[in-house]
Amino acid sequence: MPNCNFYAVDEDFKMILDLIFNELKCNVYQKYSEPDAELVQFHSSEEVIEYYQLNTFSTQLSKSAHLMLWPTDASENFVISKQVMNSKKFKGATRHRAEGWGLIQLELQSNSVKGLKPSQTNNSSEKRAKAWESKSQEELGLVSEWKWDVVVRTAKKLNDYIRNKSNKKIGATAVMPNAEKLALAE
Repeated sequence: MPNCNFYAVDEDFKMILDLIFNELKCNVYQKYSEPDAELVQFHSSEEVIEYYQLNTFSTQLSKSAHLMLWPTDASENFVISKQVMNSKKFKGATRHRAEGWGLIQLELQSNSVKGLKPSQTNNSSEKRAKAWESKSQEELGLVSEWKWDVVVRTAKKLNDYIRNKSNKKIGATAVMPNAEKLALAE
């Protein structure tokens, strides 16, 4: 599963989102909706920043934004599923989830009491998707209906951008410019 772990905050998030909306040809959704609400599709960096209050992540504790990127040239098999939440807290509320074999996850993190938590990108490989196809084919369609070269190229461009904009690394984890100013949770 190709991924990229990185430290980023505030303006770093905006740079990443600008790349996604301006160059990657992706539709951007929440990973999960809020309870009893529709799944939100975002159309600009500003919408994502405002919705999740990303410009305050450097001063907030335990916040996160979980996004799903759908490279639209890769497939039409994007699915919004509905789930019943059975926990006591949500007592049967429903939520919606963005799903598809070739979706790219982008998880943005804020501070914790130990410092800034690492964010990450991630996506399935064609091999991994094929291993799970028999269990989820009815909901997600065929793995072969995805253009995996498009998924790989899109994820690589995103990951390369993050790494290239980072001035340093801690181990294999890239540190973007604004994150360098904060204590990092290693």
